[in-house]
Amino acid sequence: MDRSFARRARRMARISCLAVAGFLAPVGAFATDVARDFHITAQPLDEALKTFAEQADVQIMYAPGQVQGFNSPALQGRYPIERAIDRMLRGTGLEHDSDGADVIVIRPATMVSDGHAPPSAPMIRTGATHGVGQTAGHIVAMQAAATAAPTGRSGGSIEEVVVTAQKREQSLQEVPMAISAFTAETIREQGFSDLLDVQGHTPGLQISNFSTGQPEISVRGISTKEDGAGANDSTVVSVDDVYIAARTAQIFDIFDLERIEVLRGPQGTLYGRNSIGGSINLVTMKPSDDFKIRLEQTVARYDRYDTRGLINGAITDNLFGKLSFSRRIADGYTKSLMPGVADAHDADSIYWRAQFLWEASERTEALVTFDGGHDDVGPTNREPVSGTGRSGNGNNLDPIAVNVAFGGAGDPFNSLAESEGYMNRDVYGVSAKITHELDPVTLTSITAVRRSEFDWLEDSEGLPPAASGAPGGPASDGFFLDVNDIAQENATQFTQELRLSSRAFDRMDWVTGVFATLERINRTETFFFPAIAGGSLMNSIQKNETIAWAIYGQATYDVTDRIRFTAGGRYSYETKDFKAAGQLESGVPALIQNFTQVGAEDTWTNFSSRFALDFDLTEDVLLYASIAEGFKSGGFTGSPSTAARATTPFDPEQATNYEVGFKSRLFDQHLQANATAFWTDYEDLQVTEFFLPVGGLFGEFITQNAGTAETKGVELELLAVPFEGLEIGATAAYLDARFTDFSPTVPRDDGSGGPLIPAFAGNHLRQAPEWSASIWGRYAWRFTSGAQMVLRVDGRYQDDIFFDPDNNKAAFTPGYDVWDSRLAYTTPGGLIEVAVWARNMFDQEYRTHVFTQRGGEIAFALFGAPRTYGLTVTLNYD
Repeated sequence: MDRSFARRARRMARISCLAVAGFLAPVGAFATDVARDFHITAQPLDEALKTFAEQADVQIMYAPGQVQGFNSPALQGRYPIERAIDRMLRGTGLEHDSDGADVIVIRPATMVSDGHAPPSAPMIRTGATHGVGQTAGHIVAMQAAATAAPTGRSGGSIEEVVVTAQKREQSLQEVPMAISAFTAETIREQGFSDLLDVQGHTPGLQISNFSTGQPEISVRGISTKEDGAGANDSTVVSVDDVYIAARTAQIFDIFDLERIEVLRGPQGTLYGRNSIGGSINLVTMKPSDDFKIRLEQTVARYDRYDTRGLINGAITDNLFGKLSFSRRIADGYTKSLMPGVADAHDADSIYWRAQFLWEASERTEALVTFDGGHDDVGPTNREPVSGTGRSGNGNNLDPIAVNVAFGGAGDPFNSLAESEGYMNRDVYGVSAKITHELDPVTLTSITAVRRSEFDWLEDSEGLPPAASGAPGGPASDGFFLDVNDIAQENATQFTQELRLSSRAFDRMDWVTGVFATLERINRTETFFFPAIAGGSLMNSIQKNETIAWAIYGQATYDVTDRIRFTAGGRYSYETKDFKAAGQLESGVPALIQNFTQVGAEDTWTNFSSRFALDFDLTEDVLLYASIAEGFKSGGFTGSPSTAARATTPFDPEQATNYEVGFKSRLFDQHLQANATAFWTDYEDLQVTEFFLPVGGLFGEFITQNAGTAETKGVELELLAVPFEGLEIGATAAYLDARFTDFSPTVPRDDGSGGPLIPAFAGNHLRQAPEWSASIWGRYAWRFTSGAQMVLRVDGRYQDDIFFDPDNNKAAFTPGYDVWDSRLAYTTPGGLIEVAVWARNMFDQEYRTHVFTQRGGEIAFALFGAPRTYGLTVTLNYD
């Protein structure tokens, strides 16, 4: 039997049984101000009404044609029945009424009625089986439910977005915190391929790649420059509730996603571990019984070929599977000027994911995921952007002069690197998420094992080395301080989380759980100076093992039907066992001294809390205020120059965030406006510097704690749907992020060989633009044939940012704006979509990362990709 026909038949039988039971059951009255617990996901309205009726213990009558084509928002939490049904029907042009028994009648708002549907409107009755008898004037027609409209925009109003930011499904507009969420359709239309694409569309989020595969994520000016084995990032990246510990495994091809959520500010209660800046959650599309095939092929500039695919469907009656993959091949857009060296920025990557959902019983389900990927990426190009002081005199200590002399200046996509860089990476993972419904709670277990292998080489200056090996020669001899940086890292992690969450508690929703992780990272970083002492080669060998666990809980209590109070806390324990050694293999110790393996161990504990109060000013306006704390564990300096530096830990960070905001849906669901104002106080902020010690030649790494720092700002997100087909969105953020007390403890070269202890109080934090903004517009033409054409234009702006705490003008990226566009045609029925698109369509040259050497006298930048355009064809079959 055709499976879709069988599903329709079962659905019709259920509706018929409910109606018959309604005729035979006794009459009972109900009150619409009675509160019920609702757990309804966003879905077609007719399906949502069936679930609503069951959970509210009422019957609902409606004509199939009246609800067809509408999508219902998610409904999560405890609501009076009347208020809940209002939310379900918002923006549909429908209204509801009761006939005095436990029956709700839905009809067009313009219908003049005495509470009964007219005889010309055959109606479906669905809901509680205790039902009522047939009311006079009602004509009940037993028929199959109307076919659901495809998900997406309908009715000229704004879609509801469901998030799981608080470990349970909620409408984005009902969560009292700053969250940006991107749906699958937005991800596809904006061409997101990895996390770097998300930053320009999220207020307060800034991501820079130190190198391919080593991101530096900043949320509201809080970031981590330290990339050693003994440190952690300030922002948590998770996939399906699985935390990814290794930085080198966080940036990967994102595909088959249902949603991306970016939580801004400390998340010390439900996420806890090191989420002092924020949390980025990637949520994949889960397997289901809906048979679906999606194939996508992209052909683009620079010989780029992307192939993506997905197949989903039922394997047995209670086992569903999904297999997806993404393959990218591209030539480089950076031209090498050196003989025998390949062009840069080429790529050959493949990622895959296999998921299986087993519905073991009505109460138990298990989601098992296997995923993996391989990257083979070519070299990047570090462009010299500053040469000052002793290193700006036109000789071979001056990178600008060398770049000019060798013909590489004026174009950031011309490379003079003598070494052919690369990034090879393999990632693997397996996870099991088991959910069991108890009375009246839900038990969730998430178990995961992940492993990554990372191998990378970069010519850090993009210049050839000096041929003479001595300073003072002409610039044409090459760059004296040329260095090749090589990193090899293996990371393994095991995580386990057990969580209990409420299902049917009167006036309260809560979640509590335990979390544990074991992580091992082995990292060797090699520095080779070809022009110093005939070639200086040194290795930094690092090993770290982390054991961490936490107990957490959070509850939201409905003080009234309009006021809710949230309180939560998390106790965290973390210990790190760090070992390091320095190996000088040849030449002089320009960066790493020779020392045998040394070790150190330290343990940190913390209790972080969160309190929030939110208030429904109206049905469409939510006001909230919160106080949240965050904690980031201590650690050890990566690539330490000496044994003493290796065994000296830096302290944990702690933050307290004060936040107020509102979320609103106005003008009959045609305008969504969300705003947040925040002030965050940080203690012992971890700051990584590459500084020049007194008497040094090149520099040293150190991570130490700033006394205090503050971030404060305002973030705004707008979405307008003036009429059906047109959408306009915008974001804006103002950020003032500064050190309030910070003087480094280690003296450095003052520029003339003398000692200096600088004062950084008042300086901007790194990766903290004062202003950032984005704007986009989307217009959809729908043709009578059923075909559709969609035009989308996106623009984003980022203000100037610094990369060093001394706010050195060398370590600086000027503000820039970038624009993208996409035009897509979809055939009737949605089987085929053909899209032409352009990224950075005005060919803007802009820096994405800058690092300095030799005490800030010289600096080198990575640049964003030039204009790229292409054609994407997608086949959707279901």
